[in-house]
Amino acid sequence: MPLPVVTPLTVDDLDAIMALERVCFKDPWTRRMYLADLTQNELATYLAVRFPVSDYSPRSAAARDFGFRILTPDHSSLATRHSSLLAYGGFWLMADEAHIATIASHPDWRGCGLGLTLMLALLDVAQAAGACLSTLEVRAGNIPAQRLYEKLGFEIAGQRRHYYRDGEDGLIMTTPPLTAPEMQARLAAARTDALLRLEERFDETTDNRRLMTTT
Repeated sequence: MPLPVVTPLTVDDLDAIMALERVCFKDPWTRRMYLADLTQNELATYLAVRFPVSDYSPRSAAARDFGFRILTPDHSSLATRHSSLLAYGGFWLMADEAHIATIASHPDWRGCGLGLTLMLALLDVAQAAGACLSTLEVRAGNIPAQRLYEKLGFEIAGQRRHYYRDGEDGLIMTTPPLTAPEMQARLAAARTDALLRLEERFDETTDNRRLMTTT
């Protein structure tokens, strides 16, 4: 059966994004914020993980080598029309730093490699665009997210007191240089893990597929 794929996030996804924002975050972004980033912010890149896409084979060379495939624009419209939005995220490229602006996964599909796949895709695209390292902020109490980022080489570099609107502190996390051999080895291991987790989870759902309504 097809595995989820990574595609660009588009303005056609705004209804689905808003639905997921409300269930994923205490302080969700607004529609206007996403619209501005998707249409006006030249520094912003956003990707989505979608399922199902009928023309995608998980046994393709791209899947074996990397764990996902970023569909070309010609295929992205097909994916958007015939798939459910499972996860999305984006980064802002500032000089040689890719700042992860947001990342979200549908609650029903957490723990099966979607977040890991999405982060790998974001880091891959960021590096191709010239990023030398990546940074982000995460809630001090969001331990699962911190563990995900640590798996990808992010380390705590500082703290922002009362960073979030509800008063919770934010932790600043950053990667070593993305081209460093140890970082590349870490990312390669994460790609293998992400693909194995996706195949295990989605093979389990062959006969009982749970598709979400996110509009």
